[in-house]
Amino acid sequence: MSVVLGVIGLFVPGWPTTIFMILALYCFKKGSARLERWLLEHRHFGPTLRDWEENGTIKLRTKRIAVGTMWTAIAFSALVLYAKPAVLAVVAALGAFGTWYILSRPTTVEDDLTRAAIEEEGETPSPMSPHRETATASTPPALR
Repeated sequence: MSVVLGVIGLFVPGWPTTIFMILALYCFKKGSARLERWLLEHRHFGPTLRDWEENGTIKLRTKRIAVGTMWTAIAFSALVLYAKPAVLAVVAALGAFGTWYILSRPTTVEDDLTRAAIEEEGETPSPMSPHRETATASTPPALR
């Protein structure tokens, strides 16, 4: 059910996708190794879910897309809810909380030197490979 709700989020502005996929991953981890593996190896959802599962991080590109689409949906909601300022305030507050949460998670930073060294040896890094670093306190705030 969570996967279905997550897929709906791909097409409905303002409907979250990632949280439903994380919930599905959690449920599959408890109940079906085959479905957990399918989700982690999925072409579209797998990389983001693996980053979250392995490091608790989100790629900068994913953060930008998430925050951008969220605020686009809120802007469209504002056009519809302009006569209901209390409801609009709740939507904006939830959007602000969602933005804070997404931006406060560590950012996945590709380790370009490691990737280049592996490719130089003739290997292609697998999406499941551990050649990733997470942002640290020394990472500029705009990239965290």
